[in-house]
Amino acid sequence: MEAISKKMKSERVDTGIVLLDDFKFRNREDMVYEALKKNILELSLKPGQVVSEAEVCQMFGVSRTPVRNSLRILAEKSWVDIIPYRGIYIKLLSLKDIKQMLYMRFAVESMVLEDFINTNNRTAMEDIKYMLRKQEALVVTRNFKPEQFYRMDVQIHGLWFEAMNRSKLWDMLQEDSLHYTRFKMLDFLTESDFDRIIRDHKSIVNLIEKKDVPKLRGVLREHLFQCMKRMRKIIDEDYREYFEEEPDEGKFEI
Repeated sequence: MEAISKKMKSERVDTGIVLLDDFKFRNREDMVYEALKKNILELSLKPGQVVSEAEVCQMFGVSRTPVRNSLRILAEKSWVDIIPYRGIYIKLLSLKDIKQMLYMRFAVESMVLEDFINTNNRTAMEDIKYMLRKQEALVVTRNFKPEQFYRMDVQIHGLWFEAMNRSKLWDMLQEDSLHYTRFKMLDFLTESDFDRIIRDHKSIVNLIEKKDVPKLRGVLREHLFQCMKRMRKIIDEDYREYFEEEPDEGKFEI
């Protein structure tokens, strides 16, 4: 399995998996499951990558039972494919699912923003502007990690859901988006113009303050759908093996 840069303890196999602090979990099985899930979402375990049950056991210092149970649950959720006599594979990305998730997110988030505009919630607006300043500070930090920017991006969009008491909706969008979350992570890992994303966020804030709903919907749509346009060439040239085979016609159209 492909290794990442993080140093592991010398007595453990380097599998590419980032470990979690086990004291946060009820038992070892929960820890293995959450660690595998996190590593899948953050692309430490890459789409199509083979997962060795024995190596995972050695990595976590556990028996086969918690590892098998964790992988079984992930298979039931379609996060991994268990193919008899061949092995265990991280689920490939599905552009079809990603496009549907983008469509659903735009539909839900545009409604939440329209409601948010009418609240005149100054506290929430200050929180949003504060997070924007943190994003601006991050991108000028030397050797900042795209994962950090992604987490801030999630926080910013989550703020207007929280302000409208729609945090459950936001959580559902995050939890049910195996393909979309990995696609966005890949988008950020290959992004070179983070300033463009910050400009989009500023435009959204500006239009919220102006209460300009039609323009806000247009900017949000472009902001959310831009990743599909930008990633088209990158996917075809560099990451085709990460994705399920799909017909070329309309493949990137939402």
